[in-house]
Amino acid sequence: MTRTADRRAVQVIDRGRYYTTNQLGQKRSTTPEGFLVCHDVPIARTGVQLYLEDELVGEDGKPLVKGGPDGLVRVDRDADQVFRDDTLKSFEGKPVTVNHPESFVTPENWRNLTIGFVQNVRRGDGIEDDLVLADLVITDADGIEYVNRDLPEVSAGYEAEYEQLAPGRGRQLNIVGNHVALVERGRAGPRCSIQDGVPDMTTKKKRSFWDRLMTAVKAQDAEAVKAEIEDMDGEEGEEEEEGKKKPTGDSAVLASINAQLKTLTADVAKLKARAKDADPDEEDEDDESKKKTDDEVLDPEPAEHNGEARGKVLSGDSLKAIVARAEMLAPGIQIPTGDSATAPVVDALMRSALTTALASEAGKACVTPFLAGREAKALTGDALSAAFTGAAELARVKNNDAQRGKGNLATKDFGRATDPQSINARNREFWAKAR
Repeated sequence: MTRTADRRAVQVIDRGRYYTTNQLGQKRSTTPEGFLVCHDVPIARTGVQLYLEDELVGEDGKPLVKGGPDGLVRVDRDADQVFRDDTLKSFEGKPVTVNHPESFVTPENWRNLTIGFVQNVRRGDGIEDDLVLADLVITDADGIEYVNRDLPEVSAGYEAEYEQLAPGRGRQLNIVGNHVALVERGRAGPRCSIQDGVPDMTTKKKRSFWDRLMTAVKAQDAEAVKAEIEDMDGEEGEEEEEGKKKPTGDSAVLASINAQLKTLTADVAKLKARAKDADPDEEDEDDESKKKTDDEVLDPEPAEHNGEARGKVLSGDSLKAIVARAEMLAPGIQIPTGDSATAPVVDALMRSALTTALASEAGKACVTPFLAGREAKALTGDALSAAFTGAAELARVKNNDAQRGKGNLATKDFGRATDPQSINARNREFWAKAR
């Protein structure tokens, strides 16, 4: 079967290995038939990856690598294994699937699982020299629509041998590829994804609702906090009407803590009023505050569960941001290394940070407002993310305020190197203005 085409009517995109006639993005193009080619996609990386102990079991049901006290296993993926010649060859021509199948792809089931195939597998160069890159050719119509709509993350399916290095620590050996899956969240993290799109350089990035809200909280400006909370609903309405902006996930996470933030807003207002008025009848005020009022403390309205929004928050923030918040809540907490795609691992870390923080008075003051009477260990999904994020940010604000009072706030210089005397001078000048 042949097809004639007017070659003058198409623009041939030169990507070396492929004849494509339409450029959809920086890393996506289509063939004359409409097949989608995703170029230079990271499908695996070196480094440490995190597993639950029961994820790595042999045919006898016993763990291949015994977990540590936290039940987690940190697996080293060394460059000599990830970029082994046989490992790279083993992924060549293998199927592309949507999510990992229950078993490996075989000649018996490939027709029901495969939406494309893998080509041009190689090691990356420069800043990508820790990545395995490949081109994904998507031939299934539904698969093409899924990739163009969601630009999903990528997760390699493979066989490997495991070596126990220590309790909770292992090493992968003799990796042999079977397939590459398109997933919402890959274990290798957001670096391994179909990263495409042209940045808009003509408009300035708008500050997020969360950034504006935290600025108001740090300034102890009750009116500004109230205004930001009220404006959030208006902004969501505008986004729905435009239908052009992709949700960031902020609204889904913050919806469940709106009630707590309103309570904190009222507390800030009361503190400011007391400091300003200095009412001499303190005993009367104390007696009045002890009286039972008719105000009803409302539980926060639960946000509708949105798996996509939750995924965006976690992958957008990445494990590094979650780790930073966990350390802010519970200094010295045992932190997993590497990106983790397993939701129970991330959830366990957040619950552990909240529970540890509750053991101290300072931590309890940060966590309790966001629990709304619930137990930290019972939180799941959006409620867990909301409580963890809100408590960590409140802890950060309190910590910054305390450091400012001591006059020795630690800073990090992300610019050019300079001497300690200059850094200290700039810090003193900055905090003098802040007072």
